[in-house]
Amino acid sequence: MANEAYHSSEYYRQQRSMLVNGDPRALICFCIDVSSSMNEWWIEDGGLLRTSGKGYSDGHNVFHFNAETDIKPGYAAYKKIDKLNDALASLLSDLKYDKDLRDKVAISIVVYSRFGKVLFDFLDCSNVDIASCRCTADAPETAMGDGIRTALSQIDEMEKDLRYAGKDAYTPLLIFMTDGTPTDDPRNEFSLIRERVQKGDLHVFPLGIGDGADMIRLRDMFPVGSAPDRYTERYKMTMPQNYTDIFQEIKNHIKQRQSVMVSEGNSRQSQPAIEGQNITNNQMGEAFDYEDLLSLM
Repeated sequence: MANEAYHSSEYYRQQRSMLVNGDPRALICFCIDVSSSMNEWWIEDGGLLRTSGKGYSDGHNVFHFNAETDIKPGYAAYKKIDKLNDALASLLSDLKYDKDLRDKVAISIVVYSRFGKVLFDFLDCSNVDIASCRCTADAPETAMGDGIRTALSQIDEMEKDLRYAGKDAYTPLLIFMTDGTPTDDPRNEFSLIRERVQKGDLHVFPLGIGDGADMIRLRDMFPVGSAPDRYTERYKMTMPQNYTDIFQEIKNHIKQRQSVMVSEGNSRQSQPAIEGQNITNNQMGEAFDYEDLLSLM
């Protein structure tokens, strides 16, 4: 069910099934940047044959060209939103048809540009309509803070509904994606995420999309010293294979957590799935300059 189907009888039937029947759920919320820059092209270095000028869009400079005639044959090129949708659909399909996970993992999708909004409310993976989860680029703004607030509210509401139904929820997972820098001030929201991660109340995957993603800022979602090893390299999706690798890592994380759910028999995981080493955050949701980073070493 997509957002517009919230009040259909079929949606309520599926949500009731999730709340009344089956095992405790692991909640996964995708929080996806759909600002207009997500509709831009990523082109492999050397692959752009010519341009017809450049302009300014969604916070950075962009080149104008004809995608049919100005990209050299043989070079990788794609729209960021299209590659993200392909990777997301592949992951959701894997979960939907995984007999061990489909009824133990519930999915929600929040998108944000000018505002955060719910694209897909929490349902079991077995009931996910993958076609309804396709994202489209929207306004030329990147309201990270509003997107995070919407995503955390989704998680909190679903955990509350599960508790009222007498069901348990395992530590939820937030998969946050962006291709740029915020147009609002997300420092408070970054702090909320760090606090939840520190307490073991949330797992987070902050993913950068394309060359313009501010990985240093995104790393601030982790408490000091807990970011994954080689975070900036591993969690930036640029080349087509990067999308496949990162989403496979997410699936592996989910499967690892599923085995912990069974073996521990409780609602909170004792250790994060990925250990980090020697990472310093600025704790403000703001990017360091390179010189600032050197001064900390």
